[in-house]
Amino acid sequence: MTKSIKTMHWTILIRSHPDASGNPVLQGLRMAAAAVADEIVVSVFLAEGAASLALHSENPGARWRVHHDLIAEVQELGAEMHAIGLEWLHATENRALIPGIKMASMKTLVRQMKLSDQVITL
Repeated sequence: MTKSIKTMHWTILIRSHPDASGNPVLQGLRMAAAAVADEIVVSVFLAEGAASLALHSENPGARWRVHHDLIAEVQELGAEMHAIGLEWLHATENRALIPGIKMASMKTLVRQMKLSDQVITL
C-alpha cells in the first residue's frame, strides 16, 4: 500500500516596487527559492509595482539585474512566474517579457490562491 503524500503549494504575490525600502521584492524571490528547494510547489505573481520586473530590459540597473538574476534562478528551480496587469505597458512600450514569465489575470491569481496552502503577499 502506498501513502498519498500531499504536496504543499504556496502562492507568493509580490506587489511592492523593486526600489521599496527593505527590498520586499528580493525577500519574496528568496522565499520562493527556499520554498522550492524544500520541495514546495511555488507560484510567484508579480503585480502592481513589481510587474515591471517581468519585462526584458537591455540595460537594467544593478538592483534590477540582481532581481532578474534571482527571477531566473527561481524559474530554474521550478517555480512558476506570472505577471499581472502588464497588458497596457507591454503593448505601449513593445517590450518582451522575460522568457518563462507568463501573463496572468486576476482570475488566475484568485484561482491559484484558493488552491494554495499558503499565500504570502509582499
